[in-house]
Amino acid sequence: MHKVRIFFLITFALISCNQKKIEKKDDLKKYDENGKLIVYSEEVYFKMWIKNNNLNVTVIDTFCTNQKSRAKEDIQNGKLVYFGYHPREFKKMTEKLKRYGIQTKEYLRRDIGMPGFKPYCYEDEMNNEISRKYGENFIDSIFIVSQKENVLENPNVEYIEAGKDLREKYLNIKNSH
Repeated sequence: MHKVRIFFLITFALISCNQKKIEKKDDLKKYDENGKLIVYSEEVYFKMWIKNNNLNVTVIDTFCTNQKSRAKEDIQNGKLVYFGYHPREFKKMTEKLKRYGIQTKEYLRRDIGMPGFKPYCYEDEMNNEISRKYGENFIDSIFIVSQKENVLENPNVEYIEAGKDLREKYLNIKNSH
């Protein structure tokens, strides 16, 4: 009989937990105070926009809010991640940033998105923290050092930036020492 009571108590507790989760989902408002439909997801917004590109809705970007919270929690736990895309320099940048306890993830950003939604909140929060902690020019300095090392290690590989071959700049520095 004792086992049956425990079983019913556990079952009741689990059902109560699931009910609370359902209530939290239902707590999201469907309409704002002006009667406009509220859209919480970029995916939902996009599907609606395909049907009617003149949407008059209120956007609440819960994804960005959640990503910022996750980033802040990671930062408090000592985790820093640099997000960027530098095809030639990324390996060297990763080695250098690792010395500072910074992980790296290579990625490209898209320029197009749905109005009201910010797709890179976690990445931006991390990059802002790196700049705050190590200075505004920290990543740029790491990039330049990595770029120079790449050019010096590969003197026969053309390295064009802003219309100039960087080998002229860095190989002259190497030859003058």
